[in-house]
Amino acid sequence: MSVVMQAPSGVGSVTISASGTTYTPNSASQINAQNSDVPALLALGFSAVSGPAQFLANFRNLLDGGDFTLNPFQRNIAGLASGGVIASAISNTPTYFADRWFAVGGASSSILMAQVADTSVQGFSQSLKLSRSPSNANAAAINFGQVLESADSIRAQGQQVTLSFWAKQGANYSGGALSASVISGGGTNQSAANMVAAAWTSQASAVTGSATLSTSMTRYSFTGNIPAAATQLGVLLSWTPSGTAGSDDSITVNGLQLEIGAMSAFEHRDVEVELSLAQRYCAVFPEPASGVVVSGAGMVDGANTQQVTIPLPTTTWKAPTVAVSAGSFKFNIAGTPTAVGAGFAAGSTHTPTMATIVGAVTATAGQATALQGGGGSGYILASADF
Repeated sequence: MSVVMQAPSGVGSVTISASGTTYTPNSASQINAQNSDVPALLALGFSAVSGPAQFLANFRNLLDGGDFTLNPFQRNIAGLASGGVIASAISNTPTYFADRWFAVGGASSSILMAQVADTSVQGFSQSLKLSRSPSNANAAAINFGQVLESADSIRAQGQQVTLSFWAKQGANYSGGALSASVISGGGTNQSAANMVAAAWTSQASAVTGSATLSTSMTRYSFTGNIPAAATQLGVLLSWTPSGTAGSDDSITVNGLQLEIGAMSAFEHRDVEVELSLAQRYCAVFPEPASGVVVSGAGMVDGANTQQVTIPLPTTTWKAPTVAVSAGSFKFNIAGTPTAVGAGFAAGSTHTPTMATIVGAVTATAGQATALQGGGGSGYILASADF
């Protein structure tokens, strides 16, 4: 059996020393490679197009959630979003809306992210729109990106990689050329804030480029080489707005892909796979309907103090930071639903598999309790995002 592989631009015949086989790309710059030669050809910048499952089953796209049709958008819930738009505009703290993707600007920036219907590229029905709030006049650079876990970055050491995506500008876009970068670093699991600040250990731009956007979705790609000693990667799209924002000072993006080798067709993964990948970094529990139980085991562990544990759907890469909003949540105390009140808060003993929530509702020590919904806009957010 053989694997169809795409040759890098400008490559002629190549000979693989281990097998002695010489490959000459056809008019479409493709070859039929022996299975045993695929690793060596990948190292030379070739990319697999089709072939046996053992070479195509592993995900080519190193990025998570770059298909905004399948991205879970867990934060797109009441209390965190309204009408598909993030509820609180973003300034100078990296903030996530689409799972795994953050945006950040300056102290006076006002950045919105939105999930929008978009069928302009076949294979997608939703895109991510990033915009300056109308009338905002801050001219700090706007950054949008994703930080990869170190364990997922190592495979790219010393390799040629390609970043690709579709993008378009809004009617009032003021940002000029869109800069695209693949960032490398020599540390372990460093933060998004430090990447944007160029403060990663041994930080370098392994791939750089710029795209002149139009009002139509267009695919762009940029290729470069990852340093041999790189232990972490990130992707960053940046633009610098000017003047006062109009009603549509925005960019819309989709199909973000980072792969070893040359650009290939976008990799659409199963929706459950994308959800599981996203929940390694964040799990959101929106308040359910009245009477629907949220928590696992719960107890009244002292007079008027409650603690409930919430199992996380996927093991996170580190113990998460937990944020809560009371909404209309209730503790079920001896069969009586009671509003959680002002004492509702994150606990202090979270693990990669479990989050804890505490309360201060009047109750007798030693009783059991459950946390249940009241149909409001409360939520529990367990984040291990970078």
